[in-house]
Amino acid sequence: MALLGSLATGASGVKTQGKTMQIVGNNIANVNTFGFKSNKVAFEDLMGNSWPQGSAFTKASNGVKIGGVEMDYSQGAFETTTLATDMAIAGGGFFTIVNPSTDKESYTRNGQFSYDKEGFLSSLRGGRVQALKVDRITGESKGIPGALQVLGLVDAPLPTGTGLKGTGIRLQANLDSNATVKDVPVDPTNVTDNMYNFATSTTVYDAVGNTHAATVAMRKRPDLPEQIDPGTGQPIPGTGVSNQWEYYVMFDGASLGQVPGTMVAVGGGFMQFTHDGKLIAATGGSFEAQPGGVDPDGNPLPAGPPRLIPQPVDPDTGVPQFAVPFGGGGPLVIGLHLGDGFNPDDPTDPRSGLDGITQFAGQYNVLRTSADGNPAGTLESIFLEDNGTVNGVFDAGYTRAIGRVVLTKFDNPGKLAQVGDNMLEETLGSGKKVTGEAGTAGLGEIRSKSLEQSNVDLSTEFVKMVETQRAFQASAKTVTTSDEMIQDLINMKR
Repeated sequence: MALLGSLATGASGVKTQGKTMQIVGNNIANVNTFGFKSNKVAFEDLMGNSWPQGSAFTKASNGVKIGGVEMDYSQGAFETTTLATDMAIAGGGFFTIVNPSTDKESYTRNGQFSYDKEGFLSSLRGGRVQALKVDRITGESKGIPGALQVLGLVDAPLPTGTGLKGTGIRLQANLDSNATVKDVPVDPTNVTDNMYNFATSTTVYDAVGNTHAATVAMRKRPDLPEQIDPGTGQPIPGTGVSNQWEYYVMFDGASLGQVPGTMVAVGGGFMQFTHDGKLIAATGGSFEAQPGGVDPDGNPLPAGPPRLIPQPVDPDTGVPQFAVPFGGGGPLVIGLHLGDGFNPDDPTDPRSGLDGITQFAGQYNVLRTSADGNPAGTLESIFLEDNGTVNGVFDAGYTRAIGRVVLTKFDNPGKLAQVGDNMLEETLGSGKKVTGEAGTAGLGEIRSKSLEQSNVDLSTEFVKMVETQRAFQASAKTVTTSDEMIQDLINMKR
């Protein structure tokens, strides 16, 4: 009977608008929930009753239902906080959270993080924030995402590097081209300051984190004229020596298990400059003993001090290397960066010859002397970068990256399942999932000491509330009117 159908139609409207009011109320209730995304209702009509053939249509709508509820993933405003563990996402990604009890993965836009009892970066409900490990030397991400431990983190010592990927000692300075040549030969077992022109020092670290002062000394070599061809009496091109320096890498004898207070050279090398002071190349060198020989009368002569001879540069690092016998676990190989050099005969060479050691007229000037490595340390605090890198500040006085927070995005985030506690879960409708570093693949960037506010617009929700209320009243009126019509029909029998 058509009148009974109108009752059902009105009832469906009352039921549907009541659920819609619940969704609107939920949006309003979560207006201050960080990371909350407002929900939108999609209505669908109910097809039901058949009509006689020949009518304008064969089926009529039998009411309304909620076809689906989707989240509005527009960006929320940022609120600044004072906690380093608070994070907000500028973009379309989600923080990836894993329940340590079940290993179940979920996602959230709420970056209110703290630490669990084991010191891992976690959500308020104890789910652990997923992050990548960071290579201590290169700073590149490595491995697969996992939990990031922060509290109680103890950092092992990192020895000064071999020169690979910029590790080792780095030196940038200008050598005075007018420096005088020293006439005192160098004794690598006891180097004194009258054996070199300039020197600079920096701190390096051995395998267990002990510190040592590494000194790099520069000694100008004498210019030698070109050799004369005895057949022609003319100079032989390329046989002259000019604009060359020697360098020595030295340590106090106490660092090497030798006499304290004595500077010992563990190696050295040569530097060649152009006539206008640019570095062509820096090579390595090692010491070779000089036999004493005999005098004209056949008497033995004492051996001379070891002589520095050239050695090829390590092809993997491209810089000279030196084995330093600090003791315990064998010698530590340390690389030395003196500049990339350049080829003055190749106009297409992109190198400048000015990025390390130069030889210009003027006072000796050190622009930079540094070395990588660090002692053991305990984490004191953290701070974040926009790419999600978590940097740790250690009590030993250094800072390094300890992890990189990952983000996840979906093709259709509106179909993610809401499971409470500001958490979402993947569904078939949410589409392809991509997990990666912040700032890549459209995942968005991470803002430190910030939280994303709810994107609920109260004015819009109040309008929806009025609309829903009126729709509810109208549907209820349909029910009461249909009831009156049925009552009138029944009264016709009287």
